[in-house]
Amino acid sequence: MTGVVHVSNVLGTINPVAEIARQAHAAGSVVLVDASQSVPHMPVDVRALGADFVAFTSHKMLGPTGVGALWGRRELLEAMPPFLGGGEMIREVSLTQSKWNELPWKFEAGTMAIAEAVGMGAAARFCEDVGLDAIFEHDRELVTYAMERLPEVPGLAMLGPAAEHRGGVVAFTMDGIHPHDIATVLDHRGIAIRAGHHCAMPLHEQLGVPASARASFHCYSLREEVDALVDGLHHVRKVFG
Repeated sequence: MTGVVHVSNVLGTINPVAEIARQAHAAGSVVLVDASQSVPHMPVDVRALGADFVAFTSHKMLGPTGVGALWGRRELLEAMPPFLGGGEMIREVSLTQSKWNELPWKFEAGTMAIAEAVGMGAAARFCEDVGLDAIFEHDRELVTYAMERLPEVPGLAMLGPAAEHRGGVVAFTMDGIHPHDIATVLDHRGIAIRAGHHCAMPLHEQLGVPASARASFHCYSLREEVDALVDGLHHVRKVFG
């Protein structure tokens, strides 16, 4: 099994998934793509990616937490046994044997997260109405602007590639200041960022940094918020000398 993120939630890098999948398949591997940072922000064609499985989550696309989606090639899903037991996933059951239901019910045991799924569907329709091309362009403009302004802050180092090679996130570090302290000071000014490993500790180890701070953008984000972030980071620098 080969696992790869479509867009890094730390560096923002848009990875060449189609080429990665081609090489992985040539080596006999099945390819799973984490598209949590791409599906909510840009058009994604799962077949063009060449993936066998594509997963993404609702809360990254303006929907509720606790629910997501998995796309998989039918022949693989047909061959896979269910991993949960309960109502809906059984076609026939006796004391000695069971027959699984058809897809997708084979993998949907018991009472589903109905409210969350309805909310996720509404979020998906909203993103489609706004237009994923428009969302991507908006994110790219804000990232470009942020990467132009953030170097104004003394001791700040951005992580990841140039704006034209990334999605809507900018992670950074500040000399001598822990990301958690950065986030706390910004929080008191009404500025929300994420700080820590972002569920990517091996990446931070590879980069040689203990953690990072991350600003994320979506269709509701504004240039004025980038300005507020930069002003807030100047304040962080003053607070910690």
